[in-house]
Amino acid sequence: MDNGFKPRTVYVAASYSAPVGRYNGKERDKLSFLELAEQAGAVFERSAVRRREIDAVVVGCQNPGAFSGVDNTASKVAGVLGVSGSKSVLIDTASSSGASALENAYLMVASGSCDHVLALGIQKMSDVGTLDATRIVAGVIDRDESEFGLTMPACGALVARALIERLGLTYEEWSAFSALLTERAHRYASRNPDAHLNFPMPVAEYFEQVKSGKNYRYWSPLRYHDFCPMSDGVAAVILTSRPHPVLVAGVGSATDIPTIADRKYFHSFPATVRAAAEAYGMAGIRNIRDFTGKLHVNMHDPFNGFGPINMVDLGIVPRHRLLDSLLDDTLTGDRGAFPTNLTGGLKGRGHPLGATGMIQVVENHRLILEQGFKAGLSHSIGGPINNNVVILLERADHYRNRAPQPFRSWGLPSLGRLKPKDVTVEELLSLDGPVAGSFVTSTTRYDYKTGRPEAIVMIVSCRYKDGRYNFLFGIDGEHNSEISALTPGDRVSLERSGDAILVNRMPVRRFYERTLNGLVELAETGWRKIAGKSSG
Repeated sequence: MDNGFKPRTVYVAASYSAPVGRYNGKERDKLSFLELAEQAGAVFERSAVRRREIDAVVVGCQNPGAFSGVDNTASKVAGVLGVSGSKSVLIDTASSSGASALENAYLMVASGSCDHVLALGIQKMSDVGTLDATRIVAGVIDRDESEFGLTMPACGALVARALIERLGLTYEEWSAFSALLTERAHRYASRNPDAHLNFPMPVAEYFEQVKSGKNYRYWSPLRYHDFCPMSDGVAAVILTSRPHPVLVAGVGSATDIPTIADRKYFHSFPATVRAAAEAYGMAGIRNIRDFTGKLHVNMHDPFNGFGPINMVDLGIVPRHRLLDSLLDDTLTGDRGAFPTNLTGGLKGRGHPLGATGMIQVVENHRLILEQGFKAGLSHSIGGPINNNVVILLERADHYRNRAPQPFRSWGLPSLGRLKPKDVTVEELLSLDGPVAGSFVTSTTRYDYKTGRPEAIVMIVSCRYKDGRYNFLFGIDGEHNSEISALTPGDRVSLERSGDAILVNRMPVRRFYERTLNGLVELAETGWRKIAGKSSG
């Protein structure tokens, strides 16, 4: 259907990315948030577009106030880059903020409201410690679920468990798979001087560090090396209406529901499928596999379970190749059919949250110009896997030669549904006696020094009124042996005892408290007293 809107062609005039790492004076130069932003001014050294021609600045960053104490962020960034006077706007879609900034900059040029837009992605995570960063990031999660202990690493662990169960893997098989994926990420990152973890990590070393305790179990079944590093970074792209060798062929974005418990499944990400369909439709691509041998794929792999799922959701590989596609160099290696994450991906290059989506675009732009790729596909995930963006860059001559015909996709995956407001645990337990339910899934957080299980996030399904609904709970780590014995579908009971909620007689706990500044973990000493009284 012709909706009357005919977008202008949008070209990439120039791109720049600073090396990824921690700008804390130890690993890389010590830079403040705005000093890091100033580094992006190097993009003008590579562009015929001058600072005075910039009509707008779009900054992508996750929680700059919480991480770095910088508010009114976009105008301050415009100031240090010498482009004050232009429009300036901050985009925060969590860890897809950089990609969303590129999408918004694209729309400004495509609509004709601007001729030249500077899009920037930036994150300074090293201004806070790892625990504080985890709590800040958990702010993107549903309030109740985050207070029960759900964090982004916990989401990653639930996804990994879903793959283990769906593929029928043992824990040993999953560990071997994780070791191979980690080795792959480091193999490519070691070739990238701008990567955060640019050193190899052979499988033998992965398991040697398991034995020594350095590669500790973090959220079961994930280990320390199954995560991306906490990084700083900045990247910038100038989009223009003036012709250049590379253009933006397609951009798509989509959201999923904000709660994890209400998702239908964890082995696929509907927001990715929808975003990819929109980008492919805009680019006039019916089957992305037609780009065999021409396309670099830069996808969002912060945890070892995400990468394989992304390859299927993006339409790059069929579902039966989910487990082995990233380990088959003839498919995803340097000279494979679809070279993927050749700069190390999030696990090797690093993941500076709001900067990552822009860094992916910059890397693809460089690979197109320098290594002969005809196109570059970037994919970024924001929030609890629910604010996803897909961007396709393409050589202008290749785009024109295939004479694309844009279309609207159909048959997209359905989403889960949020529980009605009157469906609450309180209402569920308002009747006399225990309520029967069934176990869905769980993950356990471990103390990295002692290996002691600290907290458990579990999902339980219960029938209420005319439907069946899932509820997420936090359980103290001392009950790990009882919960790890449960398998999906096992019967569980919920009941109230005074002010406490019990699942199979185990008290439900809230591990975090929401404040204006994010999540605060409950005091450890006070927590032990509460746990001691409950278990006595």
